[in-house]
Amino acid sequence: MLKCSLPAVAAAIAATTAITASAALAGPTVSGPDGNTQSIETVIAPKKLPKNSSIPASLKVVTKTASTTNPTGVPSPAVEAVIDFDKGAKLFTKGLPTCDPAQLQSTSTEIAEEKCGKAKIGSGTAEALLPTGSKVFTVSQTVTAFNGVPQGGKPTVILHSYGTTPIQTTLVLIGTVTSFNKEGYGPRLDVQIPLIAGGTGALTNFQVTINKKWTYKGKKVSFVSAECATKTLKTRSVFTYLDGQSLEALHTQPCTQAPEPKRK
Repeated sequence: MLKCSLPAVAAAIAATTAITASAALAGPTVSGPDGNTQSIETVIAPKKLPKNSSIPASLKVVTKTASTTNPTGVPSPAVEAVIDFDKGAKLFTKGLPTCDPAQLQSTSTEIAEEKCGKAKIGSGTAEALLPTGSKVFTVSQTVTAFNGVPQGGKPTVILHSYGTTPIQTTLVLIGTVTSFNKEGYGPRLDVQIPLIAGGTGALTNFQVTINKKWTYKGKKVSFVSAECATKTLKTRSVFTYLDGQSLEALHTQPCTQAPEPKRK
């Protein structure tokens, strides 16, 4: 059972009515010497948040990777993403079941939810580019987020990504949560990204929304909670690619300070 300052994500995260693209300022796309481009967007909802106390929230994370130099359009695949979330974000996991990522290897979305449905914390979508012969296929995938088994006492987030066309693919991304707590950032999510087809394919679009809420000891709680101390919520990410290059992508979301909730 864990309680620490952080959201997740990241991993995190698609499609809830409380989250809209207009709620955030789109992060700039950055380019590297290898031709890779990278962007990240994070949206914490609701937009109105107390200044000094956290309330339940949801977190959406969208990442996009592309290539401006590879004629096939396939970028060098990311192998790691380190995401620092604003210090106003927090994570709560007490009373929430966990999932062992070993249970999810080579499984469909349906089987993954059968095995770890009680630990599900969010969902989303992804796209990957997969070269096959002379063609490059776009593989659409369904993303399911789970509360993982802690590693070394640190919370983990599992991102299960499954697609079937043109071939069946299952990716299990594991993100470890730590407290960075510097430079205005709080929780850090370090996601290890497995290779697709030995590194010939690459994830190009990934989005997941973390929105889990439950009752713990008679009180309604949320996996993610947030406050608006500075009227902005910022995110910093560093993506490392198979070719050894890395890119830093940033994003800033405005927030509005709401009245403090009444103490019960």
